[in-house]
Amino acid sequence: MTRGSREALAVLVATARERFAVGFASAGLDFDSPCWDIRGLKDRTANSASPRLYFTRYRTTGDALPPDFALAVKSWLVLDYGSAANMGPRLDSLRMLGEAILNRRKQAARFRWEDLRSEDLSQAELLMRAHWSESTTYKRIVNVIVFAEFLAAHGVARALYYRPQTPRIEDFNRHTVAGQQERRDRLPTQVALSGLADIYRKLATEPRDRLRIAAIAILVVTGFRIGELLTMPVDCEVEETRGGKLRYGLRYLREKRRGGATLFAVRWLTAIGAELAQAAIAEIRTLTGAARRRADQLERAPHRVPIPGYHWSGRMNAGEVSKVLGLHRPPRRIPRHSDRTGIFYRASEVEKHLLSLRVPRLWTVDKRDGTFQMLSQTLLVTFRHFFHPNRGDCPLLVEPVVIQDISDFLCGRGDVRSAFERFDIREPDGTFCRVNSHQFRHWLNYIADKGGLPVDLQTRWLGRENPRDTEAYRHATVDERLVWVKEGIRNGQLSGAKADAFLELPRSDRDMFLEAEIQAVHVTAFGLCLHDFAVTPCLYHLNCVRGCPDYLRTKGNSRERDHLVQIQLATERALVGAKARGDVAQAWVDHYEQTLTGIRQALAVDGDSTSADGALVRPFPKGKRR
Repeated sequence: MTRGSREALAVLVATARERFAVGFASAGLDFDSPCWDIRGLKDRTANSASPRLYFTRYRTTGDALPPDFALAVKSWLVLDYGSAANMGPRLDSLRMLGEAILNRRKQAARFRWEDLRSEDLSQAELLMRAHWSESTTYKRIVNVIVFAEFLAAHGVARALYYRPQTPRIEDFNRHTVAGQQERRDRLPTQVALSGLADIYRKLATEPRDRLRIAAIAILVVTGFRIGELLTMPVDCEVEETRGGKLRYGLRYLREKRRGGATLFAVRWLTAIGAELAQAAIAEIRTLTGAARRRADQLERAPHRVPIPGYHWSGRMNAGEVSKVLGLHRPPRRIPRHSDRTGIFYRASEVEKHLLSLRVPRLWTVDKRDGTFQMLSQTLLVTFRHFFHPNRGDCPLLVEPVVIQDISDFLCGRGDVRSAFERFDIREPDGTFCRVNSHQFRHWLNYIADKGGLPVDLQTRWLGRENPRDTEAYRHATVDERLVWVKEGIRNGQLSGAKADAFLELPRSDRDMFLEAEIQAVHVTAFGLCLHDFAVTPCLYHLNCVRGCPDYLRTKGNSRERDHLVQIQLATERALVGAKARGDVAQAWVDHYEQTLTGIRQALAVDGDSTSADGALVRPFPKGKRR
């Protein structure tokens, strides 16, 4: 390495070590270790996996990365830390970059950060595409680009310009048949949904099945992420009166927030959803009440696992030990003693064994504000081995319900049969149904989209921060959207020139007219657009409010109105600035004035007394270009 690059790396690593000592060493990590166990960094205990970060070559645990490479990667993970959940994917991205670099240079000793080139990123992307899907590849190569920019900003490597060659999936897949089918595959089948309803209603009778199917019922009506479901507080129900109507919602701790403390949010439900959620919550509270009471006892004595009815120095026989452990016989790890009265066990040693089995953290969520949501405050907690098919419960130890418990119920694993297999629920082709927990979120989003809920409301209701993220959950095909618009014309929800022409035609010719006239539907921030781009390009350059006859405004839609008002304010400021400058062409002044005229006409739709709220109205029926 050059002297400047070497010194820059030394400064970067020193800074990372200081940050590591403050926020990471307390989790039991060693900066120089080739493996980091990051369980101590997690702020939720719902995932029972033990994530380890290996600073080794891809798919190895013993072939170390070059020292300078590993130090730079560790520094980035520490200084650009977001959450424990994204550290693994980030590291995998850079391990693949390491493979590309070592493949080009053949020898690890020849690696230098100042030699990093765009070709290395290109080769890394090619390797990623050979191992991962296009969607994953795009995300991972973006990680590599961010890392390269990080190194350049700290003077370790030269600045590079690289654009991913793998397209972002949501940019095009909804316009292809294969892409649409891939999206539809993310939805649970109707047979699977009906099967789960039967399991909830009549088939599930054992407590372990009742608890999991009740939890799944909450997923179905709320669209929670699985981690949000499993960390719900026991006092999760919220009721309030708004506008004279009582509404019901569930409090939960949002995942995927951007920094700061973890705060409660509320998911408000429909009347039908509220009825199902109330019944499921009541059943879960009943099934988990004893475990929560025991959790409270453990939290009061965090360094012990007291055994009710026994003094710590007392004696216990084999049957008593087996009962408190939920086993057929005492494990050999607990010392046995004998005297004239026979064989016995010391309660203190049994308690020591229980303490070694107890979950290390008696909380389910670190709220990042100095407080925790304890096991006793969490809705979904159970006794140890509650879901184990061949072991009895251990009534002295309490654990949170974890993702694997729900996954085993829905999908099975190894010798563990899914609920669909146990209750013989099959798809039409004879295969057992299979659903994962995240498919319910896709399904509920699809229902909301199909019902016409605006994208920003879908985004807000499902706890997302970026409306673009919602696009991955919009599974309606182009054909489905065409059907919805045509139905809107048929039942009078849509007004305008085409709707008027439709009503004036004989009934026998109406369907033929719709098929010929409406070939495409696009969703815009202003409303819907019926222009078929396959025939001609947009004559208005996507500025719908300049008089486009294919533009449809939804009367009473506050989202569309707010967006139009924002455009209006920005255009008014631009017009004032254009008039104040003498060197601005008159064409720009005319453009701003025409846009403002169109916006006022689009806003006037809300005052149209001839159509009801929710109707799709054409603001510019004559199509006169402005």
